[in-house]
Amino acid sequence: MKNAGFTLIEVLVSICIFAMVATSAYQVLGSAVLTDEVSGNRIQRLGEIQRAVAMMDRDFEAMAYRRNRYTAYNSTKYIWAEKNIFNSDDWGIEFVRSGFLNPGATLDRNELQRVAYRLKDNNLERGTYTRADPGQNQQPTWEVLISHVTNFELRFRVSMNSLAWYQSINSNKLPFGVEVSLVLDDVGKIRREYYVPHYD
Repeated sequence: MKNAGFTLIEVLVSICIFAMVATSAYQVLGSAVLTDEVSGNRIQRLGEIQRAVAMMDRDFEAMAYRRNRYTAYNSTKYIWAEKNIFNSDDWGIEFVRSGFLNPGATLDRNELQRVAYRLKDNNLERGTYTRADPGQNQQPTWEVLISHVTNFELRFRVSMNSLAWYQSINSNKLPFGVEVSLVLDDVGKIRREYYVPHYD
């Protein structure tokens, strides 16, 4: 009786077929893992951008009609905005915003908050003070809002009857509007316009 079995050729062909199937499966799996990683990074980046824009919206839309009282410097500006302030690599801005929640006035502060923005090491940073009128040597506490920012630019509407935007501002008057432009190296330009309540 003849023994049934595989010939050497059949074994080699089977190994080749298995190797091709395994290689294809590995490539498909690798592509799926890479796609999942890229998608996860993009979702995380989108979330970072959305949180930053939401924070800017809350601050700029609540810009308060209140002077910044730097008594130590004999300064009572409504807004402080120019290039390279706060060691910014581009524009910087500081103002007082309202709507800083203090339920039932239980906290040792009012509902006003002084905030600042700057560009530092390709990060858009937001600064906050513990008081609306800080002491002479008090510095803001900075936190990174969004990374990979290559440009931070501000422009202002200085008249209610004009739609023109200017890069210069009279700090002794509250602007009628603020335009914030950010350039992100992986997304491009983000531009936001904010109307500032005015009571003149």
